[in-house]
Amino acid sequence: MSPKIQRPRGRPRTYDPDAVLDQVLNIFWTQGYSGTSLDDLSAASGMNRPSLYAGFGDKRSLYIKAMGRFRDRARVHFEQALRPQPDDSSFADVIERYLHAAIELEGGNADTGVCGCAVISTASAEALADPEIRNVLDEVLCEMDNQLQARLRDALAVGDLPAGTDIETMGFLLTSTAHSIGIRARAGHLRRSAERLARPIAIALFQQAKCLDEKRHRLKHQRL
Repeated sequence: MSPKIQRPRGRPRTYDPDAVLDQVLNIFWTQGYSGTSLDDLSAASGMNRPSLYAGFGDKRSLYIKAMGRFRDRARVHFEQALRPQPDDSSFADVIERYLHAAIELEGGNADTGVCGCAVISTASAEALADPEIRNVLDEVLCEMDNQLQARLRDALAVGDLPAGTDIETMGFLLTSTAHSIGIRARAGHLRRSAERLARPIAIALFQQAKCLDEKRHRLKHQRL
């Protein structure tokens, strides 16, 4: 007698997890965490509630997974903007590219209707009461800071930034500007206003670093 063949129970998974998370992300991004129901998520994903729960967990689990997908997307997006380009005339060009990347990611998407950083826009209201969501928010903020600080350290090491540049302060100002772009977009401010300011902000930050370095050199020579 031949042995019985064990067959897997239930139907095989027929959905694309990444595609589902993209749909879920857009709903949370548009409506916020509290404003999004499981029925909204079910309709957006095309999955019924039991299947959605079996595949991804409860609403909070879905939210955390969707925000992780946004975080990964944002990391790659900003990494590309921060890469040196052959036609960069100064580090101001890199700063400008970073700000335009923030505008592109957070300044409003005509296809989806979403704007602002998905995590900051939706997690800020929940962070005080929900430690897990607060941790998601903190991770995204820290990752943005660390990614930019690493790039600024590299620029400092090769001389693209003046030796006396306070990269911690410059990094904080840049990430704060990126967050502000998203908040203003969420409030309905026009994207072109931010685009118009990207170059002047980049030049101002770069020139400020140069001026502080020149001042440091002058004071050093005065003491000699």
